[in-house]
Amino acid sequence: MSSLQKDTGTAIAFRRPVTWQRLTWHIVFWGLSYVLTLSQFRRAFSDKPNDELLYVVNTHHLLTTLLSFGLLGYVFIPRILYRPQRTSQRLLLAVGTVIAYYVLMCLNTYALLVFTEAWYAPLPAYLSRRLDVFVQAPWYEYFINPSIGFFVFGQFISYILIPLLIKAVRDGYARNQAQLAVEKQRQQLELDNLLLEKENTTKDLQFLRQQINPHFLLNAFNNIYTLIHRRDNRAADTLANLSTLMRYTLYRTSHEFVPLSDELRFLKGYIDLERIRHALPDAITCSLPEPDEHMDQWLVPPLLLVTFVENAFKHGLNAVYEGGWVLTTLEINLSENVGTLTFTVANNKGDAPSQPTVDGGIGLENAKRRLALLYPKQQYELVIQDQSEQFYVRLTIPLRPKSETILTHEYAPTLFTD
Repeated sequence: MSSLQKDTGTAIAFRRPVTWQRLTWHIVFWGLSYVLTLSQFRRAFSDKPNDELLYVVNTHHLLTTLLSFGLLGYVFIPRILYRPQRTSQRLLLAVGTVIAYYVLMCLNTYALLVFTEAWYAPLPAYLSRRLDVFVQAPWYEYFINPSIGFFVFGQFISYILIPLLIKAVRDGYARNQAQLAVEKQRQQLELDNLLLEKENTTKDLQFLRQQINPHFLLNAFNNIYTLIHRRDNRAADTLANLSTLMRYTLYRTSHEFVPLSDELRFLKGYIDLERIRHALPDAITCSLPEPDEHMDQWLVPPLLLVTFVENAFKHGLNAVYEGGWVLTTLEINLSENVGTLTFTVANNKGDAPSQPTVDGGIGLENAKRRLALLYPKQQYELVIQDQSEQFYVRLTIPLRPKSETILTHEYAPTLFTD
């Protein structure tokens, strides 16, 4: 497995592991290279054959080539290409590397020629001609004399171009595969994060929509008890209505969206329970459309609208002894592919200073949180006005066509009966 290490920037420092397979290939390659250069030097020394000199020069050539390959392939080129730095720094380092390597090879060649002259004179013409050029030339001619440059290039640099090219191709392929693995791992991590975020969002939505006010249930039971105690015929209908509402909250609100008709029936049932509690026909004004089969094809978040109604009763009609009122209206605009819902709730301001502000109230904050989780910000509009004599809320949300969702409610028990 290749190792990738993140550096400071977008570049990735790369190092291939040392394996027996790599070592074997290197031994085979450099062994063949030694045999090839040995045959070339043998022909070059044919005018004055000397086997000892031949092996000295050829071994020196192999060691110099190995050293050059190691320095360039494993030190300087990776430092130039694989480290994050500015282009000017990269260019300066490349130029400095070329100059330093050329100077090193010139000194190395000079030392070889001086050594062979001292121990193996007379030299073959191949070496004696280079000896005259290198030993007699002043230092600046090493940079302007083409004969010196061509000899250094032909003697050493040309022999490392092929192995450097092979290494570059092999490293490039390995780097690409390793980067693909890193990218795949990053994408998997992002996917895991998205799934975790979705799971957390689902849990948040479940928590928010399942928060039924226990005070509402307590008041409903008290109202039913009062009706039963008075032998009011509405007691049975009220209990059936409460049972329907509870069945709806238990079985039909486990998903993010439910049919609009079901939500409207729930909202009507909730308001009917409040009507019985207050017994003030003029205090509660409700303008809701009658649910029909066409509304079954459009979906809304469950228990979202009732949050605003509950808040209106709690801080309006329930907060004063007389003069309180609650107004609710709902408008639905449906077309073939687009549907919108506009829900308006207004209530009087109570005498107590505990009336929630625009940002106050747990129920309102839960509703805001649900809207933010369910819709992009530009798809819905929530207007909350805390006026001097009334509290006003207007919500506009898109309706989701039933055909666009994969959720199903077929397993749920029947909600409402005619």
